[in-house]
Amino acid sequence: MARVVDAVERDGMSALERPSVVRWGQSAYETDEHLALEERTAKELGLSWKAYPTSSEPPDLTDVGALVVTSKVEVDASVLARFEGSLVLTTTSGFDHIDRAAAVAQGIQVGRCPMARRDPVVEHSIGTLIGLLRRLPAQQDAARAGRWARGEVLGWTPVSLSDAKVLVVGLGVIGSRVAELLGHFGVEVWGTDPVGVPADVRAVDLDRALPQVDAVTLHCSLNDTSRGLLSANRIGRLQPHAVIVNTARGALLDVDAAVAAVRDQELGGLAVDVFPEEPWPGLENAARVPGVWLTPHASGVDRSLGARVATEVGASLTAWAKGDPLPHPVSVSTSG
Repeated sequence: MARVVDAVERDGMSALERPSVVRWGQSAYETDEHLALEERTAKELGLSWKAYPTSSEPPDLTDVGALVVTSKVEVDASVLARFEGSLVLTTTSGFDHIDRAAAVAQGIQVGRCPMARRDPVVEHSIGTLIGLLRRLPAQQDAARAGRWARGEVLGWTPVSLSDAKVLVVGLGVIGSRVAELLGHFGVEVWGTDPVGVPADVRAVDLDRALPQVDAVTLHCSLNDTSRGLLSANRIGRLQPHAVIVNTARGALLDVDAAVAAVRDQELGGLAVDVFPEEPWPGLENAARVPGVWLTPHASGVDRSLGARVATEVGASLTAWAKGDPLPHPVSVSTSG
């Protein structure tokens, strides 16, 4: 059967003749009202709509033009083989749950929704970065032990942002905003990204930069070249006072090696929001290490997330239905 086209004349069409949108999956932060907003946008565009919020099995994708999924839905080659449409859209910023190579081979566009989470993730990244550089965990631990540690603080090498060199790895939607805001704080921002580095960021080589920076914050996508990017060897090249923040993808970082480095005082601090396996089996033991902050893949979550996702899904469906470029297409070179 021929692929469903992106834009068609809809006046006088029956429901069966209209291009269909399937929403597969529903995240905990999304209410039925949020999905209803997406449905309303689709119907205003003349598209039919079906939702399978709790289905673990692939729904019928016959004659479906667009497939909207959450990160819990694996859109692999077997799913795409049954898909006759032209758009797969993930409600998330990350997209490693979609087989992009298979999508490209079938002429399917892949889109994502990074703006819904951008500001919360940026705030979380910068907030934990400041806390670690200022040695807040050590100061809190001392207070918890009943110790007035003012005389010890200098020995912990606290670093202010205006005196810091921070390496931003990945300068896509989120990383570029982190770099921009850090610049306003007076940070000397260094960056690396295969696609390019903004003019106000110092472009550097990762391995040469590691021994010179005070912090590394990860914001790149996960692919064959970035998997295991911050290995034990590279973590060992950082200065003992340096800190690492990862709010991007779990498999970018050797979490065990990073936790061990903090425990052995070979690394100044660690904030991890994403893990190679979730839930992370080493969570409890790692959280006991002073200077390690662990959060449950929640940096992008706030009370308005569901509404922002619905809005961004609607914007992507609108562009697709009108034959316009997607707001945030996914390509091989896309960064976080």
